Amino acid sequence: MRTGVARLAHETRQMISLRFNLVHVGGVAPAGFLGLQTRAAFLRWVKEADPSLSALLHGAYDAARRRRSVYSLRPLSYLGSSSGGYSESRQLEPSKTAKAWFEVNFRSGQVGTTALAALLKTERRDLELLGAKFQLDSIGVREVDPEGEAKKIEKYASASGALDLRFKTPTFFSTSSGRFKVIVPNLLLMFMNAANDMHILNYRSVPRKIVLDLRRSLGMTGIDIRSQLVRAEGKLYPGFTGWTRLGWRELDDESMRTLCLLLAWSTIFNTGGGRSAGFGVVAVYPGFRRERIRSLGGGDEGRVTSQSGL
Repeated sequence: MRTGVARLAHETRQMISLRFNLVHVGGVAPAGFLGLQTRAAFLRWVKEADPSLSALLHGAYDAARRRRSVYSLRPLSYLGSSSGGYSESRQLEPSKTAKAWFEVNFRSGQVGTTALAALLKTERRDLELLGAKFQLDSIGVREVDPEGEAKKIEKYASASGALDLRFKTPTFFSTSSGRFKVIVPNLLLMFMNAANDMHILNYRSVPRKIVLDLRRSLGMTGIDIRSQLVRAEGKLYPGFTGWTRLGWRELDDESMRTLCLLLAWSTIFNTGGGRSAGFGVVAVYPGFRRERIRSLGGGDEGRVTSQSGL
């Protein structure tokens, strides 16, 4: 197993995604936004397998040291849920929640493969969230490809002339003052978030001036959002969920490629704050009616995310 994991780390170079497929086996299946609970269960599992790795994964954002969490998380979701499993209802019927999944996307392939190797060695195959018990069925592993996702988004933008952004879990952005969170879609903060990530990882350099110029060329031509307050661990986390349509008048080819790469990065690694706890899950769709989306051959109604089937 060590040889296979080492080979995977070499082949994927930087970034991999681990999808944990689960079966609900006991207790009332929880629903709603479960990002913080999913992260806690995942880290407990990692700690049992490798305490030193758990300490690394607990690392938080540190701007002074140019350090960010090495992973982002898509919270527990149920297969067959039309809402993606993130509805605000507190529980679902057991018959509809037999199978579930969550996903961890690693910005570091080395850390990701180390986590996979550690978890495969442990005998533990169950996780508990809010009193509900889940059994691990399988772990899916795949390479994260921001350039490939960006090309898909370019295809949708070319076909529709607009892009729809859907913020699927509570999303918030932080400002330099730190006094208040921004709980509305903010394209500049979203793009700077992705650009800073890529720069820190030496993946791609997108200068601030280019981001500012790009933002001036874009506009929101539709919006439907709602505020959502998350209460967990004795704290309140304000955020928003919903939809906005992104439009532009004229973008040259290079600007369009930059836009799509920034959006692709956000769909893979979430956007805003609290990404390791499942905040800021965002999906990108073509900006036209749903019945035309499947004609592009993208599947899943044209959605662009890091989620993939088994």
